[in-house]
Amino acid sequence: MATCSLAQVIETLKTQGAVTVEGIFSSREMTTFRNLINRTIEEASQVETYKGRPTEKLLSRAKGTVWLVWEFYAVCEGALRFTRHPAILKVLETALGEPVIQASIGTLFDKVAGGDAEIGWHQDTFFILMPPAGTPIDPAGYWHQFGHFHVRPNQMEWVEDSYKSTIIVRINVDPQTVENGCLRVIPRSYHEGPFELKDPNAVAEYIEQHEKNAMDCVGGEGSVTFYYPTMLHSSTKSSSPPGTHRRAAAHRVRRASLRIPGWEWPTDWEGGIEPIVPEAGFDLNPLA
Repeated sequence: MATCSLAQVIETLKTQGAVTVEGIFSSREMTTFRNLINRTIEEASQVETYKGRPTEKLLSRAKGTVWLVWEFYAVCEGALRFTRHPAILKVLETALGEPVIQASIGTLFDKVAGGDAEIGWHQDTFFILMPPAGTPIDPAGYWHQFGHFHVRPNQMEWVEDSYKSTIIVRINVDPQTVENGCLRVIPRSYHEGPFELKDPNAVAEYIEQHEKNAMDCVGGEGSVTFYYPTMLHSSTKSSSPPGTHRRAAAHRVRRASLRIPGWEWPTDWEGGIEPIVPEAGFDLNPLA
C-alpha cells in the first residue's frame, strides 16, 4: 500500500491476512541495514562459534552463498532497533489491541539469484517456548534449536485464536518483486487456523481450491509486510540477474497477555519479557 491510513492497513490485514506498508524506512536506513547484515555474515563465516551459537547452525548456505541467518536480531548488532520503528508498533498494537512482546528472535532470508531457495505452501504454526522450571521435556519430540523448543499445535493444549494473537513482521531490506521470488500468500487463509489439526488432505484441498487467488506481496526497499502465522505462504526461485539479492528480516510478536498452557515464553533475548517500546530517530513515518 503506497499511500494509506492506519485504518486501511488494519482493515486489509484483518480481512486479507497480510498487508505491505511502503515507505517505513528510507533508502539510507536500508543501506545501513544491509551493511549490518554483511558485517554479521562476514564475521560469523570466519569462526566456528559466533556470539555463543555454532556457525554451522546459525548460517544456512547454498551454492556458495548464505541464504538464511537464524536468530538474526540476537547476532546482528544494531539491527534490533529497526523492529522498534513507531509505525511498526502502531500497526501491531492497533491490530492486536494491546501492547506487544517479541515472540521470536528473528530470521534473515537472502534469496540470491542463481540459487535454489524456494519454498512451497506452508503455515508457520510453531511457537518458540520453554517448559516451566522443573518440568522434564524430551527434546527428541520437538524441533529444538539454540536451547528453545519449537512447539506445534498438536504438541500443546489448543487455545483457539492463539495464532491470531501473533503477527509476523517482515522488513523488506531490498525490493520484493515477482522476478526475485517475493513472498506469496493465499488471502484469508489464516482464518482456517492450523491445518495440522484437520484432515491430512485438508491443506492440499484448500490449496487446490484457492491457489488461483494467491497474491504476490511485492514491496519497495524499506517497506514492511505484516501477516498472520497461519497464512498459507510460499515463494519461488529468483529469476533476477545473477548475484541479485532479495533480503528480508522476519520476526514475530505476540499480545502481551497471550499464554500457551503448560509452557513458558523464553526470556533470554532482548524484548522477550517486556512490551516493545518504540524508538525515535527514523527518517520516515508513513503512519504518523
